[in-house]
Amino acid sequence: METMKKKPVNNSFFIFFGSVAFIVTAVVATAILNRTSTTTTSQDVRARASVTSLMRLTAIVESIDESKSLVIVNGLQFMGSTPEGLQSVARNTGGLWTVTISAGVNLGTLRPGSRVELQVNPSSFNIAQKSLTAAAITVSR
Repeated sequence: METMKKKPVNNSFFIFFGSVAFIVTAVVATAILNRTSTTTTSQDVRARASVTSLMRLTAIVESIDESKSLVIVNGLQFMGSTPEGLQSVARNTGGLWTVTISAGVNLGTLRPGSRVELQVNPSSFNIAQKSLTAAAITVSR
């Protein structure tokens, strides 16, 4: 009795299509990750990391929205010397800024046109969107 030998299966077909599928999956995953990554610049991250305490800023109130705890300010400036690492940010503080006020801060004392002092946590300072969160806001005298 003669045994029939099986012909060896050619695996190159499966390897080729497996490799193509792997490459396509990698390209799609990279595209998704690039699209969902944050758009902040590394300079802003370094600047925020270098300041660990509350920053003090002054500005002029343009408008107030008590229902949303928002104040729109203009002429944002650092009080005293600009913190190390934020010199480039200090040059870009012109224009209108949206200030979110922390809970418990009374906005009733603010009026459009009044100069205010803001105490801001550096991690909430977003120069790209011109927004920040104030831990405290007081009318300057």
